[in-house]
Amino acid sequence: MNSMVFSTGGDWNSTTLFNNGEEVMAAQLLVELHAGRDDYGNPDGGGVACGGEMTAIVRPQDDPQSEIGIFPGRLEVNAPGHSLIIENLHPAFAFEMTNCWYNGVDITRNVMDILVDVNAVTDQVKAYVTLFKPHWISADEVATYTIL
Repeated sequence: MNSMVFSTGGDWNSTTLFNNGEEVMAAQLLVELHAGRDDYGNPDGGGVACGGEMTAIVRPQDDPQSEIGIFPGRLEVNAPGHSLIIENLHPAFAFEMTNCWYNGVDITRNVMDILVDVNAVTDQVKAYVTLFKPHWISADEVATYTIL
């Protein structure tokens, strides 16, 4: 089982990726999660419980064409002012068993999108989380928080 920790201070020199305590020399860390939508693609309460899909891979520096799956396991992303944890410990990676926390708050039932794309080959970094907050009387809210 993987226990990955990605940390950055905001530049490449401060960026590390560890798996089970050992440093991983990666060309790319990619996590893309989509959930919390109805049959028409509109925001819907329930987050992961609504179903969805996720890609979560690491491409090693010595063979950037190969993909190593992150789950089952846990991924922790630490950046200045942000903490994101995604966990799925199910041996067959059942999507509905995915749990997510952002800055210590359980967002599993509110998550719509998570993207973490740290690509050393193309020198691009992007990370954000999009949450849905339904309201009974007032308008629903969709908010995107930029991590990197």
